Amino acid sequence: METRTVPGLLSAIAAAAVASAVSLSQTSCAHPAAAAPPAARLPSDARLRDPGGASFAPARRYRGRVVLLDFWASWCEECKRSVPRVDRVASAFAADGLVVVGVNAGDGEGVARSAAAALGIRYPIALDPELEFADRLGATGLPLLLVLDRDGRVLHRARAVDAETLAAIRRALAGPPGAARPAASR
Repeated sequence: METRTVPGLLSAIAAAAVASAVSLSQTSCAHPAAAAPPAARLPSDARLRDPGGASFAPARRYRGRVVLLDFWASWCEECKRSVPRVDRVASAFAADGLVVVGVNAGDGEGVARSAAAALGIRYPIALDPELEFADRLGATGLPLLLVLDRDGRVLHRARAVDAETLAAIRRALAGPPGAARPAASR
């Protein structure tokens, strides 16, 4: 049986932490950290733009709907792998009333439209070229998925579609407005 000294064990833990950080940085695209903590619900004054340039308030537009926000960008490699999974979720839950919106974080309109077409995004996209909306919701790493209940509360945050994301969507769709409560987020 191998014995390790405390300094040796600390070195092993430090090496594992560095390896984990490197792995995480390779699977998540980041922009500079937001100054404020992430919002627990859609801010009523937060704005996005339609691809045609019209500004809108997501809190008003999606009130009463269960929403999956998919934050992505053209330069984010992990986003490119995530989009097909999000598209399958959009198709699978469309009849149940789920609204899926791809929030392009940081690209201009032309780049976002081209990237959406190249990625095969079939769900609606919205633009956040200055990252103001993303920052308000704590989307400092991409991809990021937010499941919102009918009252605009953030029920779940995830980097990819997983079992917890699907469960949060099902809970939100099953309950009437105000019934869903936030689950533990990652």
